[in-house]
Amino acid sequence: MLPLQSLAMPSEGANGDFVLQVYPHRFPTVLYDVPPLFPTPDCEEVGVVFFIPGNPGLPQYYVPFLTLIREQLPGWRMLCVSQAGCDTMSTSRYTDFSKQRYYNLRDQVEHKFELLSELLESHGYMGPAGAHKQVVLIGHSIGCWLMQHLLVRISNSDLQLAIRLAILLFPTIKNIGESDSGVKFRKIISHVPKLAHIAGSTVYYLTRYLPRSAVEVIVRFFMRFPPKHATNATLAMLDSPSVVYQCVSLGAEEMEKITEETEDIRLLFWEGLWGTLHKDGSKQGRIIAYFAQEDHWVGNHTRAEIIEVHSSRSNVNFVVSSAEDNCQHAFCVNDNHAMAKHVVQWIREID
Repeated sequence: MLPLQSLAMPSEGANGDFVLQVYPHRFPTVLYDVPPLFPTPDCEEVGVVFFIPGNPGLPQYYVPFLTLIREQLPGWRMLCVSQAGCDTMSTSRYTDFSKQRYYNLRDQVEHKFELLSELLESHGYMGPAGAHKQVVLIGHSIGCWLMQHLLVRISNSDLQLAIRLAILLFPTIKNIGESDSGVKFRKIISHVPKLAHIAGSTVYYLTRYLPRSAVEVIVRFFMRFPPKHATNATLAMLDSPSVVYQCVSLGAEEMEKITEETEDIRLLFWEGLWGTLHKDGSKQGRIIAYFAQEDHWVGNHTRAEIIEVHSSRSNVNFVVSSAEDNCQHAFCVNDNHAMAKHVVQWIREID
């Protein structure tokens, strides 16, 4: 756990002014907090994008994507938080996983609620004074499920905050264990119940005894030779066995807990009442969910069920990738330009 007096620490190899920081919080957290692009320093920012990553919950994977959005929306601030426990900058090199704290799905929701509240208050978005500023939440994969529960948490709180748009990218929000990859992952877990411990120990010995160059070759080969940012993000995770343990443990819980939609998600998230500042129901938040044509983490039947149940809502739009863009679930590796183009268009359409 990070001490509350910890100072922000810039990451090595930062992309432009997207500097990774250790955020002082009761849960280990890293953060990108990137101000708008303005010709003069006294211009007021228009809005903020709060991005919740998938699993593994590392912001480093999303820097090119967020950079593209910011270039086209220069008045917007970009906030991207890691998952709780996914601090690749200050965690110990090796951990006794039997004693390590695991940050579960409930912790992750509370973590996002606390960070969103703190960060938006510090940037002047809370209460009537911030009502004219735009707030957009974007989730990717499991980040969409966390976003749903975050917005339910906000609906049940006394925060005076208006969130105009929620964007769900490749949402794993229902029956993730029935997807192609989910079925395979559940089989592995059933045969290897201590998978998280084994994974963390394996990467520790891998990175301890092999030269860095050899580990990078292995990573690039298994990731099918991805762009440099994706390679570096994966290497950062492998350098932190405790983060590997956290990510695998979270994946196992996802298989167990993310099944059917709960009543509060149906009533509070999909209705979009979190979009109004004073909770009087006068302004719904808009929801856009983007699915791949084929997604190994989202079954076609699951996608069809979600669309069938919620497509009649006036504040909800569903998009399935076209043959032209054909973005994949791991869009943050190779499909950043196509995905950023969609997101920028949706944000510009906010009324």
